[in-house]
Amino acid sequence: SSVLSSQEISSVQTSTQLFNGMTVKARSAAREVIATYSVDDIFIELIIQLPSNYPLGSITVESGKRVGVAVQQWRNW
Repeated sequence: SSVLSSQEISSVQTSTQLFNGMTVKARSAAREVIATYSVDDIFIELIIQLPSNYPLGSITVESGKRVGVAVQQWRNW
């Protein structure tokens, strides 16, 4: 499973696909993919973490930093 995690992370790191207003980074040591989306002065971060027993375990998705977004608006989204 660590081989699968490494392959998934490295595929994100070597990807040349570009997104409008979004940057995607991968951290292989933490088995994480971090996507940061920005529009004007608003920055939203999404963290996807692969478990140590991937693909058997569930992937964890968390919201990271929220700059320029009110808590109530974030909850509504």
